[in-house]
Amino acid sequence: MTDERTTVAAFLKKCNVYAEASIQRKRERGEQDDIPKWEAYIEFNQHALEEIANGTLDKWFESNSEHQPPMVRLNVDDMEHVERSIWLNGILSPRPVVVAGTFGEDDVRNFAPLSSVMQVSTSPPYLIASLSIHKDKRPRDTLQNLRNTGKVFLNVMPPTPRGAAIVDETATPLPFGEDEGALLEMNTVEGRPLLLEESVAAVEASFVEEHGLPGAVATLVVLRVEAVWFSSSTVPSGGLNVLCQHGRDDMTPSPQGWTQRVLKHYGPV
Repeated sequence: MTDERTTVAAFLKKCNVYAEASIQRKRERGEQDDIPKWEAYIEFNQHALEEIANGTLDKWFESNSEHQPPMVRLNVDDMEHVERSIWLNGILSPRPVVVAGTFGEDDVRNFAPLSSVMQVSTSPPYLIASLSIHKDKRPRDTLQNLRNTGKVFLNVMPPTPRGAAIVDETATPLPFGEDEGALLEMNTVEGRPLLLEESVAAVEASFVEEHGLPGAVATLVVLRVEAVWFSSSTVPSGGLNVLCQHGRDDMTPSPQGWTQRVLKHYGPV
């Protein structure tokens, strides 16, 4: 609750700083009519700040829902595809979203968002990802390109509306061979046409093998990490703040509320 109170108080203070600057600008321009509204706005925010500080609004920051144990069993085989997707994505999330960049024939670029990338081995460094098919039953361009060229850049996106817009645009189901990167302006690192400048980090990987999933249309691919790309050679302290998929269709920042380090997996020191 302390973190929430601090965040809200900091926001209200910034609102008042903005309002005071607006009042000053209006006075300089001789626009007197709107000033009382801004002054009332500042007074309201200041009153809220005082009530946050003295504990009057503590109940606003308390969870109103009691924890209920998961006692209801829902058989996923009884669900339609969309309902099953909503449940699984809602429970097993958030997950980081990457924009995979690959080359097709004639060096045509392809960009596509993936939320199924997972590290499964450190030595050797392996990732896996699940690639579904288009509604017209054709394989994803990413899979076809991996089969042909064997290379991919996994761009980790920033937790911003712009990052979400890039994910949304690159998810557009274009015909095979068309460049999703042309749907909106996206700059790439010089000499690296698959490495997005706006990514917070990236993983360069090569295609190892693929496995059909029993009874599924998706294909599981194994990727070997060749390099990681970052803004410096210094190892980032803790996890990066990255764009995640939460639920079926929502983009959200990675959780930043609190961190607790777990070390028992190392065994006795």
